[in-house]
Amino acid sequence: MVMSGIKVSPHRRSKEEMEFLLRANDDIDTTDVDILSKLQMDGRASFNTLAQELNLSVATVSKRVKKLQDLGVIEGYSAIVSCDKLGFKENIWLMIYLAPGTDVISVGSEISRLRGVKRVYSIFSDFDLLIHICCASTTEIDESIRKLGEIKGVTKITKMIVFKKIKEDFRVHI
Repeated sequence: MVMSGIKVSPHRRSKEEMEFLLRANDDIDTTDVDILSKLQMDGRASFNTLAQELNLSVATVSKRVKKLQDLGVIEGYSAIVSCDKLGFKENIWLMIYLAPGTDVISVGSEISRLRGVKRVYSIFSDFDLLIHICCASTTEIDESIRKLGEIKGVTKITKMIVFKKIKEDFRVHI
């Protein structure tokens, strides 16, 4: 869906749903959500374009974006790069089991510094950490798994290889 140049999410929530979600945060209103929605669709949109699209002044858009950054709602801006297109064909998820009493956050932080690691999640499941790595070769995967196995507290690693990516969307449906 496109509104005057900038795409709008096809998963837009109703006004009632947004009001319910925003009850927990007095610092954010529906105008902020409109700005966030447009920035998620085009993170390079200028404040001028956003102001025109949302019928706001450039100063208002600028001030609100700054506020959203200060609140940590906007964590940053970056290009979403395709691992596949760059030749990183080995897309793998690892389930990491830790010994009882192991500091999950400490191990997760150590894992996050390893080459190829894209995501590290501490989760409530049979295993403790879910890791996503993107590697250029099976040799690189083997090396990453060997290094993971050397981390104190790691007791078991289960691998899942992505066969085909069907959908990957880093935006929040607001």
